[in-house]
Amino acid sequence: MSPSTPLDRRQWFKTAGAAVAALTLTARLRAVPTPAAPTFPVKLSLNENPFGPAPGAIGEMRARVTDVCRYAGTDTSKLVRTLAEKEGVAPAQIVLGAGSGEVLEACGALLGGPAGEVVCAVPTYGQFTAAMQRRGSALVEVPLNARMEHDPDAMAAAVGAKTQAVYVCNPNNPTGTVVAAEPLREMVRAVSARVPVLVDEAYLECSDDFEGRTLVDLVREGRRVVITRTFSKIHGLAGQRIGYGVTTPELAAQIRRHIIGGPNLLALVGAQANLADADYIARTRQKIKAGREALLAVLRELGCAWAEPQGNFVFFRTGRPIGEFRAAMQAEGVIVGRPFPPYLDWCRISIGTPAEMAVAHAALYKVLG
Repeated sequence: MSPSTPLDRRQWFKTAGAAVAALTLTARLRAVPTPAAPTFPVKLSLNENPFGPAPGAIGEMRARVTDVCRYAGTDTSKLVRTLAEKEGVAPAQIVLGAGSGEVLEACGALLGGPAGEVVCAVPTYGQFTAAMQRRGSALVEVPLNARMEHDPDAMAAAVGAKTQAVYVCNPNNPTGTVVAAEPLREMVRAVSARVPVLVDEAYLECSDDFEGRTLVDLVREGRRVVITRTFSKIHGLAGQRIGYGVTTPELAAQIRRHIIGGPNLLALVGAQANLADADYIARTRQKIKAGREALLAVLRELGCAWAEPQGNFVFFRTGRPIGEFRAAMQAEGVIVGRPFPPYLDWCRISIGTPAEMAVAHAALYKVLG
């Protein structure tokens, strides 16, 4: 089968049969029932949440479809108030965007400029640093530590007279690792006295200890910190494009000037409704964790090393060039993540539905077994 050839039902049953056989290799995987057929190719490359938003959120968006001829007004202010209450800050400290990416872009537009520098880990998510670079800032990259985590001490040491901002992605993308809470908190507290620090917590709500790891308390202390969150991950609203930042009132006002559009009406409605369903969010978190653990069981059987994951994806060593591995997986109907230098024999695989992961497991056994 070529990478561009869609699988038919016969191919699906053949692949699913191989997947079920692979799942029997461990006791945990034996307990997973045979899944329903997924859509091919199986897309596990963009860290999307395949479980989607809560049914109530979908219902609210459907109910408001006829309102799309109107501009979002009261829905915007309503969500801002809800988020401010959730984060323990004033509404003036919330910046809405069309995804957290728009907030990161706005921060880059505000803080970037010639003759300055932005400090970040390598590899990490690049939207904010790219926005800084487009405005003339130089990139100062700090290698991850041996556990593929941010190194708070090394990042603090990289801050100098030219530094305009520091960026931390926690959990990190693509490695999925988190930093020990207190060392990171102390680094951000100290550095934010010199320059603004952006802490991207897009995946933190997928982790095992959100409350213990979030640094929003530093915003409440009045530090020059921007926390960004998205509704694309745990909330399952990637296609609606909505996210937000939490920061000081002064920084929020400055960032808001660089927001071009902001979220659309249905995104606001869906986000508001999904926030109200804490039980659904908790169940989604458990599904993501179960998917991570099942994938790690397969990697363990295959003898692959991995970075300790806390997002909705796993970063692992393939033992071959990533381009070759991606092509082999695509030939089996699975699309995986792009290359992330300097780890060019490592791969990021997003957590899909049980059906999607069964196909991915079978593909991994075939390609790496």
